[in-house]
Amino acid sequence: MPAIIIGAILLIIGGLITAGVFKFQSTEKVADIGPIEISKTDTKSPPINLGWVLIGVGAVAVVIGAASKK
Repeated sequence: MPAIIIGAILLIIGGLITAGVFKFQSTEKVADIGPIEISKTDTKSPPINLGWVLIGVGAVAVVIGAASKK
C-alpha cells in the first residue's frame, strides 16, 4: 500500500513539473560598485526531464504496489 501512495505522489509532482507549474526565483549579484549594488532576479523552473523521470518512477511504484497486493 505505501508503494501505491508514494507512486501516486510522484506521478502528481512529475505531472506538475512537466506542466510547468513549479517556478522559483533566483537572485544574482551583477555588480557591486561602492555603496551601489546591482542584482538580477530570474524566474526559473525545474527541468521538464525531471518531471518525466518522476512520472516514470511513480508509475513503476504504482505497478509494483498493485502487484504486491495480490
